[in-house]
Amino acid sequence: MTNYIVIKKSYSYLGELSLGKPLKISKNEIINIYDLTMQKIFITNKVYKKYLKLLKLVNFYLNSEDDTGTAYHEALNEIEKFRQLVKNKYRAYLLEKELKEMSLELSKKVKIAKDKLVYLNVMNMEYTNENRRSR
Repeated sequence: MTNYIVIKKSYSYLGELSLGKPLKISKNEIINIYDLTMQKIFITNKVYKKYLKLLKLVNFYLNSEDDTGTAYHEALNEIEKFRQLVKNKYRAYLLEKELKEMSLELSKKVKIAKDKLVYLNVMNMEYTNENRRSR
């Protein structure tokens, strides 16, 4: 059986950690994890928490009654930021199954947001056409 050592240090800045993968626990606490499987567990939990937070935010944007479409654009921007973060920073630590599940759900949200934007554009075009005719 393998023994693991978790070294917990407190810093007032994101300081010089050379061994292991530094993970930020709170504003001024960082831990180093030296085992790859433990790193994957910690990072998977961290990404999943961010994913749940993103879903709440996107649902809030999509359920808003926004006539300008700003909320839908914000939802699309937040989804894209999360995708880029996962792609660039966390892809090596996540399982393919987890990535597919998150991607599938986010692609559904993107489709909803785009559909609502298209609907708003059509409604705005009809509104401007009606105003032009009445003059």
